[in-house]
Amino acid sequence: MRTLPNNNISQKVFILELIYFFVKVEKIMDSLLKVNELTAGYFNQDGFVIGVTNVNFEVYPNEIFAIAGESGCGKSTLAMAIYGLLKYPGVVLRGHVYLKDKDILSITQEELRKLRMKEFVYVPQFAMDALDPLAKIGDQMMRAAVSHGVNVEEARKLIKDKLELVDLPYNVVNMYPHELSGGMRQRVVIATSILLNPSLIILDEPTTGLDVIVQYEILKDLKRIQRQLGVSLVIISHDISMLLMISDRVGIMYAGEIVEIGSKEEIIKRPSHPYTYLLINSLPSLVKRREKLLSIPGNPPFMLSKVPTSCRFYDRCPFRMEKCRTLNPALGDIMDGHKARCFLQKEGYVDLSTLPIPLEYYAEEKAETDLSESNQHEVVMKILNLSKIYYIRKKLILTEPINAVNDVSFELKKGTITALVGGSGHGKSTIAKILAGMIQQTSGKIILLGKDVSEYGERNSMWYKENVQMIFQDPYSSLDPRHTVRWHVERPLLIHKKVSNKDQLLQKIVEVLKNVGLKPPEKYLYKYPHELSGGERQRVAIARAIAVEPKVLVADEPVSMLDASLRAGILNLIKKFKKNGISILYITHDIATVNYIADEIMVIYKGRIVEKGNTHEVISNPSHEYTKRLIEAVPDPYKTI
Repeated sequence: MRTLPNNNISQKVFILELIYFFVKVEKIMDSLLKVNELTAGYFNQDGFVIGVTNVNFEVYPNEIFAIAGESGCGKSTLAMAIYGLLKYPGVVLRGHVYLKDKDILSITQEELRKLRMKEFVYVPQFAMDALDPLAKIGDQMMRAAVSHGVNVEEARKLIKDKLELVDLPYNVVNMYPHELSGGMRQRVVIATSILLNPSLIILDEPTTGLDVIVQYEILKDLKRIQRQLGVSLVIISHDISMLLMISDRVGIMYAGEIVEIGSKEEIIKRPSHPYTYLLINSLPSLVKRREKLLSIPGNPPFMLSKVPTSCRFYDRCPFRMEKCRTLNPALGDIMDGHKARCFLQKEGYVDLSTLPIPLEYYAEEKAETDLSESNQHEVVMKILNLSKIYYIRKKLILTEPINAVNDVSFELKKGTITALVGGSGHGKSTIAKILAGMIQQTSGKIILLGKDVSEYGERNSMWYKENVQMIFQDPYSSLDPRHTVRWHVERPLLIHKKVSNKDQLLQKIVEVLKNVGLKPPEKYLYKYPHELSGGERQRVAIARAIAVEPKVLVADEPVSMLDASLRAGILNLIKKFKKNGISILYITHDIATVNYIADEIMVIYKGRIVEKGNTHEVISNPSHEYTKRLIEAVPDPYKTI
């Protein structure tokens, strides 16, 4: 045991150390959730896949703790392990999960069942789609309460109170899930999760599949409920912008490890792990406008039973050192609870922004948007008074018209990116499908290169398909899983007779793959879609689209399903084709990405263009109320809810 020093200065230092020790101990004892050395994974036909390795973190009362990371980094595995849901072929190899004084991983299933709903709740991804379609909302909430020992009368009162807390009218208890919007169903899930006043709620991707404005409202509701009830939240997502808006502290996951943990202010201002630094600087922002975005080349490692001894970010790190190749650094303290898993930070804080970064990590510089020069640009496509009406059958005979697109007019100019922005269900994808020749408009004209192609047959001609290509939203379903990368790229070249012999065909395919950043192209030629990452799949989809050298690219939400580290690279690629003279219609709900790449913006609301103009001018000084709401709702790491 350490004894009290003799001199006064040493005594004071000793006392300060003692005070700090007891404060630290008290803080640890006060933690609501403590995860200690948790390692878990899955058995499959190839062996054992490690999902999470030696994960350590704490969650304190009345705080919002966020876990951010790319798809496949182990976030959901971690959440299920914490809640005791990881079953074979999933298995927890070692570690502890303490909820207050109980180790979740060592208690019986009956004890665990008693803790759920009352002490802590897990809301899985797509929980709103898991509501029973055959049961009324009230019956489902009642079932949850009664199964945990609450009597019917008390349950009714709890249901009413919690629905009111999430801004839902009480009459939703008599409705079925299909009668509610996505946002209302998510609010029902939140109301159910807080029904028995738990201390902790774990939410896995709570805003997935929601309209951008609804997402923002849900986040505001979560923050308000958390503050009112004093409940702690653990929010898990790949959307780091959203997490930084709402959280108090953030843990960054990469390849199954926590690589950095700290307050959101520290993560934003002083990102200390190279992965975090690149992530933060890959995010478009309206608050902090960047002329350059950083991208992260490569892919996360796929791990089997052997845990890599090197730093797991080694192959993608711009600051890697020789020892990183053979040693994996521990998660070490930097200052005041801020920790990072990096050798650069072992001798004291190093500002990563002062270190040189190779050029391949940079997205291209943002070209200044100046529509005064756009009059010099040739008009490639002109849309005049475009409308699309759908009819919904009511009863037996009567039909009700729905104006999906209503009197829309715009022009696409050569070498210009025009953004079409709006929430879900406002007509963006309908316009994209009309322009791609997938559906026929009800009325209106479409003129391409001076030729009237309004008739549906014209837009299915070889000439039109050659000049207008589409990039689809979902890279996981837009490629045929039965065929290789080479097949996807060579098919349009052969159909449109762009090459005359096999040697020329291979040369053209290699050239196109290089053009979209798939290097070396020989590595990708004979790969199947399932062997590629999401970003690589989207690059193949773009390669297929640009192979025939179209005049117009219709890009429908091309980055919405990609992780943050991959988006900057795809946005950069789209900007590159603008410089090649292609006219691009960029369709999205994310105004932050529009601010980065688009020359002109059009805001669509309920099928109508309600505002359009120079991107910078519209974002800086929006005039329509819907545009203002979209700008307010856009996830931005430099905003706070």
